[in-house]
Amino acid sequence: MQKEGIEKQKILELLEKKLKKDLSYDSGSILGSMCSEPLNIAKEIHNKYISKNLGDPGLFLGTAELEDEVIREIGELFGNSSIYGTFTTGGSEANLIAMRIARNLRPHIKKPEVVLPCSAHISFDKAADLLNIKLKKVNLLNNFQLDLNHLESLVNDNTCAVVGVAGTTSLGLIDPIEEIGKLIGGRDIFFHVDAAFGGFVLPFLKELGYPIPAWDFSVKSVDSITADPHKMGLGIIPSGGYFIRDASILKKTGFEIPYLAGGNFQHFHIVGTRPGSPIIAFWAILKLLGINGFKEIVKKCMENTKFLAQRISEIDGVKLAVDPVMNVVGITTESGKSICEVEKSLRDSKWMLGKFLDFNLVRVVIMPHVKREHLIEFSSDLEKIVKKLKL
Repeated sequence: MQKEGIEKQKILELLEKKLKKDLSYDSGSILGSMCSEPLNIAKEIHNKYISKNLGDPGLFLGTAELEDEVIREIGELFGNSSIYGTFTTGGSEANLIAMRIARNLRPHIKKPEVVLPCSAHISFDKAADLLNIKLKKVNLLNNFQLDLNHLESLVNDNTCAVVGVAGTTSLGLIDPIEEIGKLIGGRDIFFHVDAAFGGFVLPFLKELGYPIPAWDFSVKSVDSITADPHKMGLGIIPSGGYFIRDASILKKTGFEIPYLAGGNFQHFHIVGTRPGSPIIAFWAILKLLGINGFKEIVKKCMENTKFLAQRISEIDGVKLAVDPVMNVVGITTESGKSICEVEKSLRDSKWMLGKFLDFNLVRVVIMPHVKREHLIEFSSDLEKIVKKLKL
């Protein structure tokens, strides 16, 4: 650290120089991210209210009330307006909270296990490591769908939770949530749905007439859901959400904080200090867009998804891993050869995609920042690369 401070203009110039290496969403190169540029209104409001701290909600009663209001609106989207919820740093913290609750509600299980798809997010592996939980991973069928028979075989007396995914990280697929619920029905097993990506896509796909299976609190056995505003909610990065059917669980498993300036408080969070500005910003997004605004955004993303899917089908040597269910496109080789050379060549040509070695595919996420012209250029480059590699 230098002894004397630097003037503001010099600092801004230094930052511009140092951050030139960063990619921007509007460049069109970022095709593998499940985040996007936050809406301008969200950035404006976030900056205005950046000092709000919901780690001490007694000091920020208005912000806390806004959080409750947003949760009620999300509950209506997710099939139950009477849910309890809280905003988090992202889906990873939300999933960690869910696993901690599932374990702590069942203290009689000395060696707790969680049954979940092998396509589940890496945050569950992190949670298992932190919480001393054993993960039992369910196989997928050849079409990347969950093998329900295998899931059923893994459930036993040590199972404290089962996880389903509504919008898998690799392909955006929806696990059969109703069927999973029936398999564990009547047993003392916590059922968590990770909809970090799908949470702010699926309700609007349904509104648009897509055949979306039940995945949310309309399924009676679902206990909690993760959904991230910083993904298709177009909120501030980072902002996640954890939503739970039974509010009384907070009293059973929450952390009691007695020393806060705003007064005694109980919460689920792993973090202490919790920014309120992303929540205020998301409240504004919900008001600005409404259901119809979100529908229009999702509609455009799906139109671009269908366009890319069609282009992939026209390129010899590669194919769709599955037909897209939402705005996620998985690309694999027709021959079964490794996708790695394709991914490396695409990256060398500036295209930043997600690579999934276990499934031998690359993933394109058609976020709002991805435009038709980007996909035309990408598919043209892909076709040239595939020909050059002679797949």
